[in-house]
Amino acid sequence: MVIRGNSRGNGRQLSHYLLAKKDNEAIRILDIDGQLNPSAEELHEAIFMMGVSAELTKSEKGLYHSQINPAIGEDAMMGDEGWLQAADILGQQLGLENQRRAIVLHTKKGRTHAHVVWERYDHSSGKMVSDSFSRLAQDRARKEMETTFGHAQTPHRNKHRPELKASLSALWHQTGTGAQFVTAARKNGYIISEGSGRSPYMVVDELGRSYDLTRQLQGVRLKEVRQRLRNESLLGEKDAITLARKTRKDNQERGGDDKGKQKAALTKKYKTMQEEFSSNAKDMTNAEQQQPAQKPEQQKSTKEAFKDNAPEITGQEKEKSLKEKFSENKDDIGTNDKKDKDKRREEFKHRMQPKPGQSQGRDKGMDID
Repeated sequence: MVIRGNSRGNGRQLSHYLLAKKDNEAIRILDIDGQLNPSAEELHEAIFMMGVSAELTKSEKGLYHSQINPAIGEDAMMGDEGWLQAADILGQQLGLENQRRAIVLHTKKGRTHAHVVWERYDHSSGKMVSDSFSRLAQDRARKEMETTFGHAQTPHRNKHRPELKASLSALWHQTGTGAQFVTAARKNGYIISEGSGRSPYMVVDELGRSYDLTRQLQGVRLKEVRQRLRNESLLGEKDAITLARKTRKDNQERGGDDKGKQKAALTKKYKTMQEEFSSNAKDMTNAEQQQPAQKPEQQKSTKEAFKDNAPEITGQEKEKSLKEKFSENKDDIGTNDKKDKDKRREEFKHRMQPKPGQSQGRDKGMDID
């Protein structure tokens, strides 16, 4: 079981997408707000009205669009009641159980999956239903659906993720073009496929589990992945998952289940890469240790050379010379101050001398000395 979903706007475009033939062999409108098998016109109108209610808030994403994809063969076990129940389970986990909804079934390559669209605007509270942590809600719904319908449990975690990252990273750096990387990955049991949104490229392992490709490539950015794979024609994520599971099933039926072999090969590659890393680290450490260290004699000669170049002055001589310099500076300062004082007195006397023709009456009684 695979469940994907996110908030979005533009209800008109979404309703046309749900009714577009494209690769779909069959399209069926299962439900709109409890009305079974409604018409295409009713679907367009319903989704448009669901989306336009976002105008009552500041949000531009008035819809929540989700896809429910059972595994091959398990979709045939659903039936109309099963699809309605699956939508109820997902809506409850997302907090959208009381909102208007529409369900459209697509059949492609003999397998059926469901598109469910909810209105996010809550007319009772006048607010949008939060879409925070919707991925966790989808995961909880997936587990509940698998238990309810008796479907195979999807592995929660890949225990060999370190081997996966090491193997893909090695293949990425060993190849130079997108075609070479895709081919090398396929030979090692991985299918590189198209993704969507923030994960434009996915990788599907031999068990049919998909992962964001960029996150599996150590030290590689999304920009580099886009640059290398921009001209490659890749399968969609769902088709890649289908192919991986079919290949595994065929191998099991032929008695050639190579799961153990692939696991051993991946483990061997991972260990080899670890050994190479350890070897390189050891070489770097040895190289550092082999660098010639400075000998004690060299250190001693340097210190002695500095000591020889330093002026030979004892502590008493240093103290004496400092005192003498201070005393000389002090005397110079005193002498200069006295000279400046005498100069200012002479200038003042000169200014006070009467000019020719000037009365001397105001200068009587003034004794400068």
